[in-house]
Amino acid sequence: MIAIILAGGKSSRLGEGKEKALIKIDRSGSGSETQKRLIDLVVENVRDSKAERFLVAISKNTPKTAEYCKSQDYVLLETPGKGYHADLRYLLARYSDFVSVACDIAFLKPEHINSIIDFYTHNDFGRGNSITGAVPLDIIPPYVVPSYVFEHDGRKLVAVGLNIVTKGRKNLPLVFNDPLLAININTPLDLEIVKAKVMQENKL
Repeated sequence: MIAIILAGGKSSRLGEGKEKALIKIDRSGSGSETQKRLIDLVVENVRDSKAERFLVAISKNTPKTAEYCKSQDYVLLETPGKGYHADLRYLLARYSDFVSVACDIAFLKPEHINSIIDFYTHNDFGRGNSITGAVPLDIIPPYVVPSYVFEHDGRKLVAVGLNIVTKGRKNLPLVFNDPLLAININTPLDLEIVKAKVMQENKL
């Protein structure tokens, strides 16, 4: 299954002129020389997953991201950039199903991607339902501001930006018990939370 990394949003909550895919964070704790851009971290995890190949979806909102991705020889696809759902409809017109991965999931791992592909393949084979990766709201630390909360079977879940997108009418959740997966970088505060969490992990 193809993976499409979504990197065409306006990033308006981060501040004027900032493109979130290009934000640098240090996951190793070794200093500035080991900092990596969010887009590169996501690409590494996608490459190490079961996804057959990947594209990076950019838009007129992210010219610097497009330029950088070209320099890294990432395959690009330009979307209208008119919003998340509009861009997904645009992509669905070209691909009947795909893994969508937000470019701002700082703690994404290959096993997260593999799990959602396996769930779609084995639990939903032939039904064509979309799958939404989620984390239970009640396990998320209080300092994390969820991007989107929804309810399923009486439990509140937080969408994490990792999905199987199809033309099916139903949408099933795949629940991950990993609170860090729910941290998306949308604001300067989110970025500070990620940096602090990385420092904490590196001290362990």
